[in-house]
Amino acid sequence: MARRVFVDMDGVIVDFAAYMQSSGLTAAEIKRQPGAYLAMPPIDGALEAVRSVVDLGFEVWIATKPPTGIAYAYADKAAWIFQHLPELERRLIITHDKGLLGDAGDYLCDDRPHRANCANFPGTLLAFVDGFHWPQALAVLRGVKQAE
Repeated sequence: MARRVFVDMDGVIVDFAAYMQSSGLTAAEIKRQPGAYLAMPPIDGALEAVRSVVDLGFEVWIATKPPTGIAYAYADKAAWIFQHLPELERRLIITHDKGLLGDAGDYLCDDRPHRANCANFPGTLLAFVDGFHWPQALAVLRGVKQAE
């Protein structure tokens, strides 16, 4: 069985911050705006990076936390994946608890390691903070494959 990599959306492949800046809305306003998640741009190089992880032989899943109580955000996040990463349309997990995902051999790419119970993810958390992003994550994952 291939090792799995669970990839968060906002801040990892979706540029929530750029959308917030260009729209002039607060994060809270964006979360309540129908269509906002679907309208957000991908982070430069992120889609290619996700596809590189697939090419390395990992089983890639999108694992995203929706804003609580905003039903259309779930659909918008799914539609974003269908549009930008259609090859992962059957590998989408929408959850408030990422600690329930995976096992010791798996990886979680997330920019908010203090949220959605990421601290209890049983595998390796690749925290996209403090300058760590796709170039560094790809280096880690390539190293894993080379060591196998």
